[in-house]
Amino acid sequence: MKWLLEVFVRSFSPYMDVALAREMSLHTACDPDMATRASELFSPKFKGRILPQEDFTALEKVSQIAHKTNEQLKVYDVSSMTDKIRAMKRGIRKTPAAVINGEKYEGLEEILQAISNKYSS
Repeated sequence: MKWLLEVFVRSFSPYMDVALAREMSLHTACDPDMATRASELFSPKFKGRILPQEDFTALEKVSQIAHKTNEQLKVYDVSSMTDKIRAMKRGIRKTPAAVINGEKYEGLEEILQAISNKYSS
């Protein structure tokens, strides 16, 4: 039986002290090339958004199930307004959350329990 799997997660932007980075790059004692190399070194660390560990684990486990069973998976990030409204309409108040065939599960433990109950074999 094919199910629709939906996962709701909350991402956030990593913090970067822009004022400190700017001050370091303009400081007279700093070598300009050194500041450029430092920004090149650390820039990949600050790109994109980050998921909390619980949300990442839930998404990873549900993704593995969807891939293994060839079921449709939809992922929503409640940090965006449209996905937040979608979550509220489904009665989801906290993340991580999953909707499996119309049944709602909130929290990592509930999601893992639901997965083990529905896909154990």
